[in-house]
Parts: sequence; structure tokens; C-alpha cells
Amino acid sequence: MNGRQPRVSVILPCYNGEVYLREAVQSILDQTFADFELIVVDDGSTDGSPAILRNMAGGDARIRVVTQPNGGIVAALNAAIEHARGQYIARMDADDVSFPERLAFQASYLDQHPDVVLVGGYAVGDRNPTPASTRTTGGRHASTDLSVFPPRIAVSMHPLIMMRAAALRAMGGYRSDYRHAEDYDLFIRASAHGRIENPPVDVLFYRRHEGAISIGNVEEQERSAVRAELDAIARTGAGLPPALIVEAYTRLRIFRRYRAISAERVRAMRLPVLASLVAITPRSLLSSRFRRLPLLIGVALVRSMRTA
Repeated sequence: MNGRQPRVSVILPCYNGEVYLREAVQSILDQTFADFELIVVDDGSTDGSPAILRNMAGGDARIRVVTQPNGGIVAALNAAIEHARGQYIARMDADDVSFPERLAFQASYLDQHPDVVLVGGYAVGDRNPTPASTRTTGGRHASTDLSVFPPRIAVSMHPLIMMRAAALRAMGGYRSDYRHAEDYDLFIRASAHGRIENPPVDVLFYRRHEGAISIGNVEEQERSAVRAELDAIARTGAGLPPALIVEAYTRLRIFRRYRAISAERVRAMRLPVLASLVAITPRSLLSSRFRRLPLLIGVALVRSMRTA
């Protein structure tokens, strides 16, 4: 790049990703769009990932490798953002494959839609897609609405997004408080900066396997998602409509009655949820919309216990 600012910075966190890493990196190098840099953060890998990265970076100046002690995906992503120089920042995982036109399509889409802050597309379950292939965008809502229950959150598939770098930095990057739901928290906050859109275009082969980060972390992921929603409600002043409280409390009672959720579990979950609320907005707990705190906790419990 010779110090010149690229249009797109692709950020790829890697921890022990040797099995699919080379294929993932090569899929970026093979893009039809040429004006990019690829920043790979090796998050303390103990397998063959560092050697693979050294080999590939030695043969292509577009690859920049950042090595750091293992700190988790949020630390790795934020480190990559710090090194990124592009106007747009695109996500990539070490086990997926970007289709050749991905960067060209997404960069052009952001160029042509200044009101869009984040663009996704289709993640496909097949390496060579057909009309019958399974496709997903990660969500079903066209826009974020925090005034309804459940809240409507516009999202995308995290490994395939491209976002405006200025907005991502204005948001403060990723937050470590939302373990296993850092992407969901990002989408909620990004909605304050513009639209999130998922055009019907295949951009990524999304590999599902047992090593995927989200597998086995569903309960913690849901709890973090609830906290992100409550944080957004508190920050925006959207308030909690009475209908939301009634619905949340009703569902909580149904769950306790028909799914045998013990009173001990409910009590055990109240304290951490309350603590998170106090940490997020201590003053707002005194405001009128938080006076029915037990019912507010019920909103969180509904989401947290969906997989019970």
C-alpha cells in the first residue's frame, strides 16, 4: 500500500484457526476488488496459525499481521480496528470463505447509499451455491425499534458485514461487557448512525462446525443480548411501554408454570441482571420508567430463559 489509505480494511481475528485459515485468507486475496488491506490479529494462537500467517504475509504486502497475547475476540477486533486505515471496515472470520465479488459489491453499496451505515448480504451454507442452497441474513427486521416487545433489532451476519469506519470508531468499537453478543450490541448501537441493510446477494460461505464460537454459549449470549437491549432503551430514553411490561410478566409466569423454572433459578438470575442495570444507568433507576424494577427484570428473564 506504500502508506496510502485503502478504501477497505478487512479485519480477521484468529485464534487456533489453522484448519481453515489459509482458505479464508486466500478468499480475500482473490477478491475482484483490489483496493483493500487485510489485517489479521493472531490472538495468541498455539497451533500452526502463526506460521501460516507469516508465510502468506511474506508473499502479499496487502496482509498485515498483528500478534498479541490471547485476550478474546473483542480485544482482537478492537486491535484490528486500531490498525485499520480504510474508509470502510469489513469483517471476516478464519473459518469462512468470501465470494470473489463480496468487497466490490459491499463497497459500491455503501458508496451509493449514504444513509446506510452497515451492509451485509446473504451467508450461504454451500461452497458452490445453487438456487436451493440455504441462505440467511441473520435477522428479519428492516429497522431497529426499541419501543415494542420484543424489541425489533436490525442485524446482519457478523462475519460478512462491511461498515463505515468513522461510525464504528464513533461508537467506540466493540464492547467487552456483552460476552458472546458483542455483534448484537454493535448492531443496536450502529442503528443510531444509519440503516443496516442486507441486500439479497450471496457474499459469504458460512461454515457451521462444532468449533464455532456461539455453539454452547446460548444462555450467556441471550443474557448479554438482553443487557444490550436494556442499555439501548436507557440511553435513547425510549422507555418501557406498559404493554411491554405486561407481556414480559405474563411470559415469565407462563415459563415458570409450564417449564418448571425453579424459584431458586429466578432469584439467582435477578442479582446479576440488576447489577448490570446499575452499572449501565445508575441514575435512571430512580426515574419513573424504572420504578417497577421487578417487572423490568422480568423482561430480561424472558430472554435469558428462552433456552431453559
